[in-house]
Amino acid sequence: MPAPEHSNTTISRSQEIRLVAGRELRTQLFKRSAVISTLIMLVLAVGGILVVAHLTGGEDEPYRLGVSAPDAETTTALVSVLGQVSDSNGLTVQVTDVSDTDAEAALGITTDDGDVDMVLDLTGPSPALKVSEEGNADQAVVAAVTNVLQQSALSEQITALGGEPTQVAASVAGAVPQVEALDPPDQDSADFGARYSVLLIVDILLFIIVMGGGQTIAMGVVEEKSSRIVEILLACVRPTSLLAGKVIGTGTAVLVSYGLIGIIAGVTAKLSGVLPEGAVDIDTVLVAMIVWMIVGYAIYAVGYAAAGALVSRQEDVASAVMPLTMTLMIPYVLSFVMALGDSSSLLYRVLAYLPPFSPFLMPARLVLGVSSWGEQAAALVLALVFIPAFVWLSARIYTRAVTRTGARVPLKEVLSRRPA
Repeated sequence: MPAPEHSNTTISRSQEIRLVAGRELRTQLFKRSAVISTLIMLVLAVGGILVVAHLTGGEDEPYRLGVSAPDAETTTALVSVLGQVSDSNGLTVQVTDVSDTDAEAALGITTDDGDVDMVLDLTGPSPALKVSEEGNADQAVVAAVTNVLQQSALSEQITALGGEPTQVAASVAGAVPQVEALDPPDQDSADFGARYSVLLIVDILLFIIVMGGGQTIAMGVVEEKSSRIVEILLACVRPTSLLAGKVIGTGTAVLVSYGLIGIIAGVTAKLSGVLPEGAVDIDTVLVAMIVWMIVGYAIYAVGYAAAGALVSRQEDVASAVMPLTMTLMIPYVLSFVMALGDSSSLLYRVLAYLPPFSPFLMPARLVLGVSSWGEQAAALVLALVFIPAFVWLSARIYTRAVTRTGARVPLKEVLSRRPA
């Protein structure tokens, strides 16, 4: 049956949309089940990050090396050189002068930076590295100290022979071949684990928000159709205003709920130091995630509303929205495939520009460090150009099918028939 004509001509389209959006926002945001689920997910996200931070907290402590030398000049030089090396965790070693203390007694003494883990003792006939237990020797620090001592011994021999140690060191350094990988796998990089973890969180949040919000809209449309409430609503507002208000109101509620979880989780991860310093710019990722979250929701939500308008029973919602859900799964899965493959390949660059794929592939490329802000902006412009066309098509389907109850409305019939 056609939508009834509006007797109230004093209310504008924007006012209609605001009224419907406000109604949907209050319904979805303050629904008890929604509040409880949001709080549970927030607690789980923050709690999980804090647990990881607690379990890996020991790795954030730098290795502490004490130096004991026979004279102050040697001690100062070693403290300066060794203060530039890193331990096995990639943290800069903290070097302390313990020349005034017996080398063995210096182990475990508390300095301003913490307890000494290893002592380099140069007071004996030969250099010695002393640790309280064999397992306490950091192999990266041992290798660095060995290299420094060998370079020092080599320089002394070169000087004794009348040579110039600096020139010899430069020649030796220049003779080292540089390894160039023609097709380097991204997963071999040192920070890939951190990047992949962030990608996993971002993609899951995007998927939950886009699909969860879309299915909420579809079920709401079917509920209004089956109860015939939609006919009352359409007596007051235009079909397109009803569609726009539902999408905006539900979307705002979903974005506020899950966006809050994402922001708090990101801030918690940043403050707790779970991610390696410099691996991923959390602030940038959060901004990109929120932008693409809104764009992705706008692309798919109207489609879910149109799909919901085709059926009249809640049991038929899953089959009606299945094509959209499968379309949504493709970029979601591709983002992980891209991360584990060659993320800089031409195929992924092209797919990332396509509006149905860009909400997942573009933030994934940003997290993996293979996308520029220019690429992000270009893909965003293409998506914004695509959205009005998709909204027009979805609104056409919704308007013509939302008042038709009974059997499932064929999509071909809805698109081909002329409006009454």
